[in-house]
Amino acid sequence: MKRNIEFDKVADIYDYYVRVDFDIPFFIKETENSDDEILELMCGTGRVSIPLLKAGRKMTCVDYSQNMLQVFREKIRNENYKVSLIHQDIIQLNLNRKFKMAFLPFHSLSEILSYEKQQKAIQSIAAHLEKGGIFILTLQNPGRRLQSADGTTRLVGKFHVDDEKNLIISSSIQHNPVDGIVSGFQFYEIYDSKNALIEKRFLEINFRLVSDLELRTMIQDTGLKIMEVYGDYAYGSFNEQSSDFMIYKMIKQ
Repeated sequence: MKRNIEFDKVADIYDYYVRVDFDIPFFIKETENSDDEILELMCGTGRVSIPLLKAGRKMTCVDYSQNMLQVFREKIRNENYKVSLIHQDIIQLNLNRKFKMAFLPFHSLSEILSYEKQQKAIQSIAAHLEKGGIFILTLQNPGRRLQSADGTTRLVGKFHVDDEKNLIISSSIQHNPVDGIVSGFQFYEIYDSKNALIEKRFLEINFRLVSDLELRTMIQDTGLKIMEVYGDYAYGSFNEQSSDFMIYKMIKQ
């Protein structure tokens, strides 16, 4: 049985190689008029959350990885941010309250490995929104993402850890059309200043991409209505052939 990505295994080095910030201005803009607490799902180590907190947002942040949340806690230890960090699986989300805004960034819904569980996660999120509340869901465009899911081993990149170490990551993934899951491995090698290998790790990767049609089916009977669909974080229109992303802005009716 294929398992969810076990981010606990790489939480201590995650921030060295996940440094992207292309979506931060988008979330800053989308939350700029929110004085209420914002719900972020699958927040990880706070890549998106912390810039929002620095901008004065109040947040509840949820993730299924204890170790990722612990890294998040350490990063904000000496700050006075208005934030609650909660360890929960969003499939069984139970916060006993509702929010005016929620978002699920970095295309993370795909880390849930079946249509039924993805749908249940969306239902759980919708149940935590007030009437008129906004939900922003970001997804990868399957047609574009699957172009690199061919089993070829590719270099992800070389990342500076400190003055003495460098991290080199490679990845190989393959799409299985039977179950719809993309599976493979991410390989981590850490070298010292003399380029001697001092540590190796690997992380099993499994994810299930969501099509536009599937998403529209999933939100039926949730009370969610799609307001906008963007193809990038600069509010460009979605094009099935050329857009890398599918960014949905929904309202709870």
